[in-house]
Amino acid sequence: MNEDLNPDHGLFKQLEKNPPDWWVNLKSDRDLYIDIRKGNSINVYYNGGSLMRLKWDNGYKAEIHHEYIPLERKKAYVSFEFKDNEISLEEMTAIDINNFHSNTLSQIKKRIERFNKNDSEKGLQGTYVVRNNTKESANGFFIDTEFASDRIRIDMVWVNLEKKEIAFVELKTIDDARLYPYKGQNKDTEAIDDQLRKYHGFVRQNAKLLIQYYDRVYQIKKKLDLLPSYTTEVKGISDYTFIEKPILLVGNCTRDWIKKHDEKLDEAIQEIAFGRIYQGTNTFDFNIPESTRTIYNYRFIKD
Repeated sequence: MNEDLNPDHGLFKQLEKNPPDWWVNLKSDRDLYIDIRKGNSINVYYNGGSLMRLKWDNGYKAEIHHEYIPLERKKAYVSFEFKDNEISLEEMTAIDINNFHSNTLSQIKKRIERFNKNDSEKGLQGTYVVRNNTKESANGFFIDTEFASDRIRIDMVWVNLEKKEIAFVELKTIDDARLYPYKGQNKDTEAIDDQLRKYHGFVRQNAKLLIQYYDRVYQIKKKLDLLPSYTTEVKGISDYTFIEKPILLVGNCTRDWIKKHDEKLDEAIQEIAFGRIYQGTNTFDFNIPESTRTIYNYRFIKD
């Protein structure tokens, strides 16, 4: 895990010492969030969609999903002709990236929103990260999203600055069938209790390595000025504790939904989750309530 991430890699050194204009523009956009990846690469996200995967190989190398690339629009319709039973489209070109100026980013964001809508799990993920990481002050922040290792993928990773703790956070929406293991699952669908049990076991086996890994991530983000402003005095997180049990966050709840499903969901995950947080459709502040830290079950309900 840790050998796959080198804080002194050329990509991070180049961005720190001689940041290109396009990098400055990406960092300055408060709708975007940037994650460090194993293999010494970087992902730039909007609404849970990666608008750039950035690498270094004797120069910057980047990728973007073809669905996120807006076409240059000279007119409203694209013409095509029929010739000898074949259809010929007129040539179409992608927009000029133009150093990711605000107009360019606006067009790419609109494309991403078509695939990751604001109320989707990916859209909510992006909102949680951006809202919590751009506050003027807070007791924690999301250091990572989409952590992947050993056939697991974690939605978000939370750092609690006051308690010096790190935790995996699994995000769901109430439309996700995996959230209802008590209804009887399709055998091909991994239910939430199975997911959390797998994450719990992974942390138990790799807690020290995870702390070392995220301290490296922290150091890289610190050098690249990618951390929230209120982390200035925190030099590193190598002495933090990794909470073994993951946190379940359900991000678009109503009180009626909670009344209907809370008890059964509690029975399914209470042994394998540090706790669960219910959020309303318009609330995105994330924290672990201090008054209930000593027991498994906590709720943070606003709608």
